[in-house]
Amino acid sequence: MSDDDVEHLICFFLVLDRANRTPFKLKSNFARKAAVYVATSASLGYISNQIDHDKFGSNWTITALGVDFLGELDEILTHIAGQIPTNPAN
Repeated sequence: MSDDDVEHLICFFLVLDRANRTPFKLKSNFARKAAVYVATSASLGYISNQIDHDKFGSNWTITALGVDFLGELDEILTHIAGQIPTNPAN
């Protein structure tokens, strides 16, 4: 797995974790800075601003699908972190 791949996984993790812990405004600085990952996560159904069938809010929140994917990302990133030597001089 390349460094770019790991970076993308971390960015998706950060967006989903943020939406899970503290839903963020659609037009927040966080949403702007992570726009590609926010848009992709919304397109894939991992986050949403839908409150009810016909009601939408001003915050991105995680969906059930997003919670599942966040768990998968956590496992993947934990595995990757476990492969990094604790002493880079070795």
